[in-house]
Parts: sequence; C-alpha cells; structure tokens
Amino acid sequence: MIATAESRPAKHLIDRATADLYRERLRRPIAKKVLQARWALAERDPMYFLQHFVYTLDQHDPVNPIKPFPWQRPYIRELVKLWLDCRLITVLKARQMVMTWLFVALSAWDGACHDGRLIMLQSKREEDAIGDANAGDGLLGRAQFILNFMPGRSLLLPGYEPLGKKVIFRDNASTLWAIPQGGPIIRQRTASGILSDEAAFQPEFGDAYASARPCIRGGGWFVALTTADLSDGGAFRALHEDTLDAT
Repeated sequence: MIATAESRPAKHLIDRATADLYRERLRRPIAKKVLQARWALAERDPMYFLQHFVYTLDQHDPVNPIKPFPWQRPYIRELVKLWLDCRLITVLKARQMVMTWLFVALSAWDGACHDGRLIMLQSKREEDAIGDANAGDGLLGRAQFILNFMPGRSLLLPGYEPLGKKVIFRDNASTLWAIPQGGPIIRQRTASGILSDEAAFQPEFGDAYASARPCIRGGGWFVALTTADLSDGGAFRALHEDTLDAT
C-alpha cells in the first residue's frame, strides 16, 4: 500500500485504539502484576529499562513521532556497560545517534531507581538545560518526557514531581536538576552524577570539570557529550584525549 496524506489518519486511529486497549488491560490485576514485575527488573538493569520503559520523540516523523527508544543499535549496550563501569566518560557524537536521549534516560533511571541521588543536567544556558517536556527538548525536558510517557508511570512512580528547573522523586529523595555551564553550582553541592551536553560549546566547561572532580573521586559519575568545537578553549578535547595538564 502506498502511504498518502489521506491514509495517515487511519494510522493515528490505530495508535489511539491500541493505547485505549493498553489502558483497559492495565486496569486488570494480572496486567499490573506483570508491569510491576518488569519494573522490578528494570530497577536493577538500565538496559531492561531502556527496552521496556523508554519512549522518545522524533519531530521528523509526522506519522509516529513517539516511539520506543532504539535500544537494538549495537553500540547502545556497549555504552550502557561503559557507563555502569566507568565514572568518567567523554563522547564525541553526531546527530541521529540518540546519545543525548541515551544518557538522559540513564540519568532518569539513576534518579528514579536509587535513593538520595542528585543528578545534575548541564548545558551552556540554564534554559537549554531545562528545555521543554512537551517538545522533548533540552536535558530536563527530555527526562520529563521519558517519565511522562513511561508505561504505568502513575503506578510505578507515584512520587514523581516536576518543579521548574528540577524533577524530584519524593519517595526516594532523589532529584534531577538542570543547571547552566560553569563550576559554581557543582562546587556548592555533592552530585551523584553529572551529564554535560555539548560540552565543547561551553566556554566554562574546564571549570565545570575541575569542580566535578570531587564528585568523580567520591564515586559519582560524569558524562560529557559534544559535537566537535573549540568554544571551551580545547578543554573537552584535552579531556577526551587524556592530555590535560595539572592545572
């Protein structure tokens, strides 16, 4: 069948009917038990979380923009393993690799599934870090989108609450916090994890990384993602190539 503009509404009707059926089945006790069993596995395994509970937004797809996270890509599992094993990761990325979605999803998993976590989501500007949950934009906005579209969210995350530049999980005292570039906020708090997006475009990235060293030494994690640039004076490149000097 050749897809036409006239045939697209049928696709939406099918999706809506499927969603209605899913909600109806979720009301049944057995469906809730299955979902809770899956969540128990997802709490221990971020890869299982990506497979069963993470949806992303693809604005380029006019027919089906909300879709499951593409966990089948071969490099995804390797990066998840690396994130679990290493406290410091730098990634040179390209568009359409879903690197930002991946590490935002892992940040959301860390906050939702562990007690007392403070996860900082850093971009050059605070408004970029906060983003827009409805548009799946920005770091905190993407995290909120993932949580909002998580199957069984109201059953599994009853304590989840967005508060401006933060998302808090009342039941386990964890927080996702959108912050601007630089080191002051990082120095003033004890972060459990820090995600810095487009790090090479942040003129103050070097200061942010220096401020994050106590977090890394204390057992927290630090992930810096970027496309190539030198707006940070080469700090990301030096970190990525392991050529930083003592200063």
